[in-house]
Amino acid sequence: MSPASNAFGPGALAVTVVVASDRGDGRVVDVRVASTRPVGFSTALFVNRPADEIPALVGRLHALCGLSHATAGATAIAAARGGDWRATAAARFDGLVAERLGEHLRSIFLGPTARAAGDVPREALADLRAVLAATRQLAATGEPPIGAGARATAIESARNGMERLGLVLDGHGRPWWPSGSWADDVVRRAADAGGDVHLPADPLGPDDDAAVVAALAADPQGFAAVPRLGTRRPETGAFARSVLRTGGGAFGGRERLEARLGEIARAGRTLEAGAEARRREIDDWVSAGTLGADTGYAAVESPRGRLHHLVRLDAAGRVAAYAVLAPTEWNFGPDGPFAATVRANRVTADEIGRSRVERLAAVLDPCVGFAVTVEERADA
Repeated sequence: MSPASNAFGPGALAVTVVVASDRGDGRVVDVRVASTRPVGFSTALFVNRPADEIPALVGRLHALCGLSHATAGATAIAAARGGDWRATAAARFDGLVAERLGEHLRSIFLGPTARAAGDVPREALADLRAVLAATRQLAATGEPPIGAGARATAIESARNGMERLGLVLDGHGRPWWPSGSWADDVVRRAADAGGDVHLPADPLGPDDDAAVVAALAADPQGFAAVPRLGTRRPETGAFARSVLRTGGGAFGGRERLEARLGEIARAGRTLEAGAEARRREIDDWVSAGTLGADTGYAAVESPRGRLHHLVRLDAAGRVAAYAVLAPTEWNFGPDGPFAATVRANRVTADEIGRSRVERLAAVLDPCVGFAVTVEERADA
């Protein structure tokens, strides 16, 4: 199937998996990912606009992870101007942290390993709503910014709800899921979805920024649509960040889900930390630099992975060129981590097989909706 196209809409992914019908063992012979996500619209839409208009505009254009996009835009522009991009990132840091917490929680709650809303205890639903309401308040970017008292109240509400949901850190700062909690139930259900094969992650990280930005500058539309680093097809997102932080380990579906749950708990702890402790964390979330006079870039660790923005300003301070490379293009590229993972699995041409592909896609958490079709081919 082909999702409807909209130049400025969020787009969608259509996944087609072809299995060999003459084998009867679910062997995957082809994986096609058709995307209608708009790529290249940023140059057409942003060129000749005053640079100060871009952060708010790019944030509104991205329904999910809008604050990450707005921060990337503001930080890249600050770098292009030769300004203090860290100060720009610091002013938006609460929003980034709250967005990661809320986006992970929402997508996990709606994911294929979660219970249907009607089967979730009423108390857990109330806690979920309270936490999401608090993150929306903390992520608000209006003027004037949220006051200290309102911020403290929102953080307390988020903390209390997260504790009841089982999204907590132990005394050593490690996430754990108290028995019987909502988080424990989600992890157990993920573990029970046995048989799915997952591949080790080749994580996209800060050391890749120079190569990514150079390629994006050389071919903004082409590289943004299908990013590649030589023979590598890196994965980005919560699990990739976990691999970079810990050096690796187990890499199943449960571990990938736990990486996202762990980021929720850590985000809550970060929001509670003092101003100096938060400042020390900023470089783990945002980096920026220049490619010469009037050209700046930023990399932001959005909920779904490493996000890159590149901007060139003209002599009047208007946008001369702009490019955006989002995490979904890495994870769901034609031969990216998702396609490789599906090929490593056995997929039957029925509801069970389609559900498996949907779980594999949900683990990588695309920033748009997706539909899965499984086809048989006799001559495969």
